[in-house]
Amino acid sequence: MNQPIQPTAVADQLKINTVALNHELLNRDGNDYKISTDISSELRVATLAYLSIQQEFNRIGKTVKNYQKPDIKRLKPFIEAMVESIIRNPAAAVWLARLKSKSSYAYRHSISCAILCCVMGRQLGLDRKELFQLALSGLLMDIGKLHLPDSLLRKSTELNNHERAETRSHIEHGLAILAGSNLSTELIAAVQYHHERFNGCGYPKQLSGTDIPLYARIAGIVDCYDAMTSPRYYATPIPHSEAILKLAGWRARLFQKELVDTFIQAIGLYPPGSLVELTNGEVAVVSDYRAGMGRKPKLTVILDVNKRRLAKKKVISITGKEGSIDIARNLPPDAYNLDPEALF
Repeated sequence: MNQPIQPTAVADQLKINTVALNHELLNRDGNDYKISTDISSELRVATLAYLSIQQEFNRIGKTVKNYQKPDIKRLKPFIEAMVESIIRNPAAAVWLARLKSKSSYAYRHSISCAILCCVMGRQLGLDRKELFQLALSGLLMDIGKLHLPDSLLRKSTELNNHERAETRSHIEHGLAILAGSNLSTELIAAVQYHHERFNGCGYPKQLSGTDIPLYARIAGIVDCYDAMTSPRYYATPIPHSEAILKLAGWRARLFQKELVDTFIQAIGLYPPGSLVELTNGEVAVVSDYRAGMGRKPKLTVILDVNKRRLAKKKVISITGKEGSIDIARNLPPDAYNLDPEALF
């Protein structure tokens, strides 16, 4: 678990109310989760859960667009299956969350946020009940956007003041859609406050510091990361490494420092499924999970130094020792016409 952390100097200067994260977690059940499966076997289970969530969430989306009340309870067994997969080995679900092809941004973004919120909760040692609530928070936090015009969501140029206000109304729409669904107070808070920012510059209430509920602070980081790394109508995606640097630069300003560090530790500098180029010119995919900001991953080499497919993949471990092969740079997921969904 986290070591005692003092309120940041930034928070002191801005008179932001802040409670050290480890103190905030004292009244929550703590768990020290261990990886118990390998990524290849877990990927099959996680994929089934992912597809089941996708199918049910698509059904819910059609219901919401028809201005009918969604049956959120139908998601329960599929979310539970994903949570159990993440507990066993987060690598598979993280890899699925980072796939940027196939389904529309809105639905894929929601499922990715569900996964990444749960992975953050696992890193914090939260219990199964809270991991379920966090996953469902990530899935539902943008449900109000289903009541916004497609022309607004697909606009590729800068929004005017009226359009910006209409976009922000997705929070009100979301709360109305979920009213009467018997969801937890913390989940509803995540829907309502995931656009609040640590220094008080967010919306809708300009909350700051730890006045922003925990689930909303987690959801805000995840929402921002996944948006930055996804293709959208108005922005091109940035690589994972660049997104991590941006989040790190926003610590204690837009987001709580301890939670940004938790996110980076949870998915690592080289998440499963990342494509990397090695110092010898070969191209590899990150093929296992190494939590932490400095740990080197295990890699599966798929292209030789001339960028030709290897007849037989080879697995290598990066040692970081001087003179050994190392990672030279991150690559976009479609580099060299590779299909990210066929790398494992």
